Amino acid sequence: MIITINFYSCEENNDAIIDPSISAPVISDPFISEDTVFTTSASPVINFNVSLSVNTNDGSSINKVTCTVFDPNSAEIGQFNMTGGSSNPATYTATVNITNIQCLLVGNYKMEYVAENNSGLFSNLITSNFTVINTANVPPVIISTNLPDSVVRPFPGDSTLLTIYVNVNDPDGVCDIKDVTFVTVRPNGVTLPPIPMFNNGNGEFAFSNYVSYSTDPTSYGYYKYTFTAKDNSNLFSAPVTDSIKFVQPQ
Repeated sequence: MIITINFYSCEENNDAIIDPSISAPVISDPFISEDTVFTTSASPVINFNVSLSVNTNDGSSINKVTCTVFDPNSAEIGQFNMTGGSSNPATYTATVNITNIQCLLVGNYKMEYVAENNSGLFSNLITSNFTVINTANVPPVIISTNLPDSVVRPFPGDSTLLTIYVNVNDPDGVCDIKDVTFVTVRPNGVTLPPIPMFNNGNGEFAFSNYVSYSTDPTSYGYYKYTFTAKDNSNLFSAPVTDSIKFVQPQ
């Protein structure tokens, strides 16, 4: 568990008068009962207990203490009110229980803790991390490719836009698809470095590039494209190969 503490409260200095209402609370010692949450995409649940020490710091009484959960994409997925006793400092606790998960994201989640007193002053902000693992994770599957059978290279000075598509499914949900890349083999057998594809959403990935005239004879013939998808747990799909024949302009 990684914990960071940031102080951003303000205190007013006055040699003559000390007003406790201007003192912001101070929080410390966050605790998470589970550093790693094991769940499945079929029945995703994030559940654990948290606690925190809250000190009024000679200011007004505590109005509320909250912990907020953010997924690996930094989207807020839940905020929980923490309850505590009347002592000072007091331990505040909450049960984090998130079940309304439409698509399970695995990876590092972040929690933010903050307290507010009845004078409207906020404490320092504390963050901590936990990890979510899908115990029944399976790799993505490339279900189709959409490439033209052939492309006529244009005449000198001209170009044409070529766009290729692949459709990918993941039994754990399309949110679990991390990326799709392809490797190109030219007609002369030379293999080019992997190229990432753009995620259009809903499992469709695309790549566009301009095709121009070429005097190189190895630019004509069949180009082979091998596509591979990877999920957020770094599992790879089975590769799928398709091809395009590049022909000379007539």
